[in-house]
Formats: sequence, structure tokens, C-alpha cells
Amino acid sequence: MNTAPDKVIASFDSASVLHAALVAALEGRPFSNLGNPEPLGRLVRVAARLPWPLLRGIYSRIGGAEGIPPDRLGEIDLSAVASAFAGAYPRRRYPAAVIGASNGALTHLAAAMQIPWLPQTVLVPVSRHAEPERADLALEFGRRWGADLLAANPQVVLHQMHDAAQDELMIARMAYFRVKWQALPEAYATFLAERLTPGAPVFLAEDRLTWPATRVGDRHWFQTGGLGGLSPEEHLAAPHAPAPDEQAPEAEWGVEPGFVDAIRQWCADHDHPLVRISYRGPQQASGPVAQILRSWQRERGERSDELIIPSFILGDPWRTINRALVPYWTYFAVRDAVSALDEYLASADRFRRVFVLGFQHGAESPGLARPEDYRSVIGRHGAESVMVGVRTRQWPHDIGSLARYGQALDDLPPGSRPWEPLCPDAVITALQQSGMVTG
Repeated sequence: MNTAPDKVIASFDSASVLHAALVAALEGRPFSNLGNPEPLGRLVRVAARLPWPLLRGIYSRIGGAEGIPPDRLGEIDLSAVASAFAGAYPRRRYPAAVIGASNGALTHLAAAMQIPWLPQTVLVPVSRHAEPERADLALEFGRRWGADLLAANPQVVLHQMHDAAQDELMIARMAYFRVKWQALPEAYATFLAERLTPGAPVFLAEDRLTWPATRVGDRHWFQTGGLGGLSPEEHLAAPHAPAPDEQAPEAEWGVEPGFVDAIRQWCADHDHPLVRISYRGPQQASGPVAQILRSWQRERGERSDELIIPSFILGDPWRTINRALVPYWTYFAVRDAVSALDEYLASADRFRRVFVLGFQHGAESPGLARPEDYRSVIGRHGAESVMVGVRTRQWPHDIGSLARYGQALDDLPPGSRPWEPLCPDAVITALQQSGMVTG
């Protein structure tokens, strides 16, 4: 089996796509088609014209094709994945770095500072044909095969995630093995030592979100459900849901405590200040980041009355900055994320226009937010709403939007002022004032 890093990690995961988007921003280029080549983008736009029942099968099969055969999990070297993440960034010295949880808001903040982010959690998709509603069978599959991955990679813990609501199409053809480093990968330590300027701060994205989980082994948990649409209790009330026995870091977003300790120790040993950006749940960072980037635009004389709402992996930090848009990232197109947007707009100075990038996963899942939900909230706060690259009548099946947003953003007018990277010290001060950084 080809165990090259790009064949090990899912191409549709928050870590892999947000990392790729930030690499593009640090290279000074836009991020169309979720980083895929334009010929593939054209194919997606053409395929999106097919009737949804036919497209649904194609979508599921293409996604499932990424799955790794379970009997090859023992061949995976996740240290090579860490090397690939670190090695993707332009070779230069950086005034700071971000490390830790996936977070689209912090990705946009890192792009404005022109600094890298190193992910702590990645998704290894494993081939499996199954009934999505049978979480109990998914757990047994993980028990059978997870030990091979863990034996080959002693620095990680495995949080198998099975969400029959949001991931219905994908988990019919794969198991979600989310792995978290519990120690600092050697490639990350080398990158920080060689690429940071002396005394540069290290921002730790410390998402403290937990979830009730079932312990499978010493470094192995099983999580029924995931953030978005349903509460943990609602997921666990479904038939065949394994009983949880403890709270564990949430599989996709939460940070492993051992990793926090490792970063703290590395910073102390190498004279780099550690800045802990602490929050509970990925959505909590979006409001403070939007305010920081809006103030940055105002200070350089740029307009600051247009908001953009990136959604999950659907966004483009480079175009966002160069179109002078204020980003308010939503972790998914679900109603609680739209409610958080409502609260932010109520507290912020009025925006004139709000652009919506709606990630669609192809399922009529519980808690799904629809275009009218966005429009209602945005209109209530006196702004015009614009759906970007979306065919609203096809929601949530408009897969073609994943390949339309780039051109749609290109059609927006550029900002009127040149810009230089946002100063990390100014960000630290602003985060302290927001309460996300203490001490």
C-alpha cells in the first residue's frame, strides 16, 4: 500500500483542508476547489447538475475510495504525516506559530499574521461497508483493527468517531479513525526550533471540548456522534449506541492534555513564550477573531462593513483578506452555529453586507441550517445577505458549491489598501482583552 502522507489523511477533513488553505495564504495565492486542481473543480461543477439520487451514490463512493484497507493500518507512519504538515510551509523564519486544535477562525487569524499552524488531530479514513445506524458494530470494528494503528504509532491516541447524523453518507463506506498526538512530534519540534525567530510566541489552540466516550483500550476511545445538530445525550439515546464510561477530548476538535503539557515543556526549554488560546467548542473563537480582524482593517484605513461566513472547510483566507472581508467562521451549517452568528451580530457594529459560504454535506441531518435561517438572522441585524456560489434550491445537496466559491469570491471588489502582516503582539493583547488568553 502507498502510505504516503497524502494517502493516509482524509482530504475532506478539517485538519487537512484548513492546513492546505493556510499554506496557500502563506504562499500568497487563493484557495479554490478546496485546494484541488481546476480540472477536478470543473468535473464537480458538471456532476452537480445530476439528479441528487444519482449524485449521492457517486459522492459516497468517491469519498469511500479514500479509505485505507484495515489490514494495512500497521504500515502507517504518522510521524511522516507530521513531517508533511511541517514541510508544506514556505521555507522562511516566522514571528510566531499556532499549534493544536483545528479551527477555521484561528486559521484566518494565522493567515493575517502570516504564520503557520501545525494540527494536533488528523483523520485516518478506514475502508468499511456498514450500516450507519449500527454504532455498536463500528465500535467492534475499531476494537479489531485500531490496535494495529496504535502499535505502529506509540505517540498517538485513537478517538474513533461514528456520527450517523452529520456523516451518514461517508460512514456507510468508512470508519473515522481520528488520531491525536499526545506528545510533540519530532518534525514539529524541529520546525519550531528552526523556523521561529528568537523569542517568538507559540499560540496553542486549546479547545477544551469533551464528549462522553467509551474506552476501548489504553489509548483508544469510541465516540458516538459529534458536534453539530444533536447533543451528546441525543446521539447516545439512539438504538445500538454503546454506553459511555468517561469524558474524553472531543474526537475532531478537542485537544489531548498530554499534548498541552508537551508544548508547555518545549516552550520552556527553548525560551519561547506560550500563549494558550483557551476555549470550549470551535465556535467560541469566531467572535473574538472577527473583532480582531475588523479592528486591523479599520486601523489601516480599509472598509470594515462586509462580513463573510466561512463554513467548516469551505473558505479562502487569502481572498478574504484581499477582499477586505471580516471573517466569522462557523464550524458547520447547523442551527446552533447560526445562533452564535446571531449573538455576534447583535454585539458588533452593524455590517452593510454579509456573504455566506454554506458547506453542504448532502444529508438532511438534524439541526441543519438552511439559507433562510442565515437570511433571517442577517436581515434582523440590518445587513444584506448574499449566498456565495450556492444554488439555494438544491440545499443541502449542492455539492457544486465546493467548486464555485473561488470564482464567486474573485468577482467581489478587492480591498483598497495594501496590507502588511498583523503583529502577533497586537493579537496577544486583543486575545487577552477578549478573555481567551489569561496570564
